[in-house]
Amino acid sequence: MKNLLKWMLCLVLMVSISSMQVFAEDPGFEDTEYWNKLCNQDGLTAEQKQKCKAFMIQASNDLSKKIQEIESRRNEIAKDIQKATEKVRGYEAQISALGVKIADLNGQIAVKEKEIEQLEKDIAKNEDEIEQAKGKLRTRISSTQETMRLNPMLDVLMGAKDFDDFVRIANGIRDITAYDEKSMEKLAEQIRQLNEDKKQVEEDKKTLDAAKDEVVKNQQQILALKYEAQIVEDELRAQFVDLQAQGNRYAANIDAIKNRMKELDSQLHDVPNASGFVSAVPNARVSAGTWYYPGTQHIHLGCDYAAPTGSPVRAVGNGVILASNDGCGPGWLGNTCGANGGVLMGGNQVRLLTKVNGGLYAVTYCHLLAGSPIQSGTIVNAGDVIGLIGSSGNTTGPHSHIEVVYLGSGDNFASYAQNWNGDLGFGVGWGKVHGMSKRCEAGASAPCRMRPELLF
Repeated sequence: MKNLLKWMLCLVLMVSISSMQVFAEDPGFEDTEYWNKLCNQDGLTAEQKQKCKAFMIQASNDLSKKIQEIESRRNEIAKDIQKATEKVRGYEAQISALGVKIADLNGQIAVKEKEIEQLEKDIAKNEDEIEQAKGKLRTRISSTQETMRLNPMLDVLMGAKDFDDFVRIANGIRDITAYDEKSMEKLAEQIRQLNEDKKQVEEDKKTLDAAKDEVVKNQQQILALKYEAQIVEDELRAQFVDLQAQGNRYAANIDAIKNRMKELDSQLHDVPNASGFVSAVPNARVSAGTWYYPGTQHIHLGCDYAAPTGSPVRAVGNGVILASNDGCGPGWLGNTCGANGGVLMGGNQVRLLTKVNGGLYAVTYCHLLAGSPIQSGTIVNAGDVIGLIGSSGNTTGPHSHIEVVYLGSGDNFASYAQNWNGDLGFGVGWGKVHGMSKRCEAGASAPCRMRPELLF
């Protein structure tokens, strides 16, 4: 047993060392390409956000000033969060336009780099040809202009046998001289072209540097916009639970719901107990877990299941739909839609009463796609589709925020459904103090909140 423990300890150490190697330290801030790429991503950890903030402050004077201005407005943003969120909504179009501009500039940069590369190859080839031509001319001049002697061509002329021979030799010398002149002209043209190419390279490099500077400037503008959006999101999350608690606490048309439950009396008594929970959103990823938003101390009383828009959202057990509300279009950060029969900011919502493993549970599904929530008063089986993934209400992307409240014994299923008072919080509320104090895992008795991610 001791040997087994030793081996397990060694394995843990090896994994830890391996992890340390994989997650090596980030490069210095001089590697702007790395940091611009990292900091422009979504879903950064709290540590990465801090590092990106440090990079932005050091990146340039202009960006540093923008970051400091945003920080100085933090209290102002917190005081008027709705106004701030409306402002941030407009940033999406700016960020998109800057992204298109960056892509276009990067395309121009790639073309210009290829042009410079080809010009430099042409220059190298031209320089080689010029050196060869100069060598040939030097050899020819040295052979015809020997020191302290008459020109060898004159010697040739004077050695003519007769006048006809003299004319023939003279014509030959003239042709040779013409060839030399053409060689000189060609050499001069090559040198001129070489100088023009070198000048063009320098101009192209200046254009290239300007384009790269413009890319960096646009990237930094995006970082500044995203940083302000992040501050707004952080402040909104800090206030979210309180804002939610200020919304409708009770479902609309409670009398109509009660009448419907009376009509379903026999069916409610026949709803079978499920032997276990099924997945609410199959193949989804958890984008934000229960109790706190990732990397923050901001309260989050449910679990966010992210999936593509239109993905099915299913009943986690057999039961009845207590309440349903619809009519919210695509949401955004700070959108308050959802109070028409649901909670403020929840978008399109469904509330399922179900009995699983002998227990009675209320399950809330938020941010559903418009037109998809199943109607109130519908009897459902575990796995039935009760809505589709959307992004209505206070959202930054397609997902469903799911909350689970344990209500006690499943034997009370029909009675609870018929006597429900319309409380959308099912007795556990949403406030920071009240909501967090009513956690089953913290020892609270029913009704108490549970972690959805531990159930399905």
